[in-house]
Amino acid sequence: LFVAGFGSGALTWLVYTFEDLFGRLPFHTMWWPIIGGLFVGLGGLLYPHALGVGYDTISGLLKGDLTGTPLLGLLIVKALIWAIALGSGTSGGVLAPLLIMGGALGAVEAHWINSSEVGLWAMISMASMMGGTMRSPLTAVAFMLELTGDIAVLPALLIACAAAHAVTVLVMRRSIL
Repeated sequence: LFVAGFGSGALTWLVYTFEDLFGRLPFHTMWWPIIGGLFVGLGGLLYPHALGVGYDTISGLLKGDLTGTPLLGLLIVKALIWAIALGSGTSGGVLAPLLIMGGALGAVEAHWINSSEVGLWAMISMASMMGGTMRSPLTAVAFMLELTGDIAVLPALLIACAAAHAVTVLVMRRSIL
């Protein structure tokens, strides 16, 4: 339950770390997005699924179609290129990347605990990652219910999002927003 909360904290820390690193560069700020874009491109060469809007990746995670070792690659590469892009001042989204990273984390967790419900774990972790990182657990629950239409998971979503939110409130001084 608390893994996505710690993941949310790690992602927030990563974004702020890259912002600080870019702030120390001896280059004018106009070069930061170019440097950030270079790293995003390199990440895309390593793992192309980490690029783009990611709706197909989100759908695959919810269906449980994405499995195995590539999930860890997706999680790591997406987290790095997202944090670098935001840290460099490049405009970028928050919702879809958080859903992808949360879904990948949930699918990895499903494999660790040997669960056959990979899509369910991905869904719960998507909402938890979004709710913890943005510090808006009820919004994340509503968003996931709207995305999937699966009202049966409401109790699990509420518990998981509240747990992730609690972790980030206790561990982090400020949210990513």
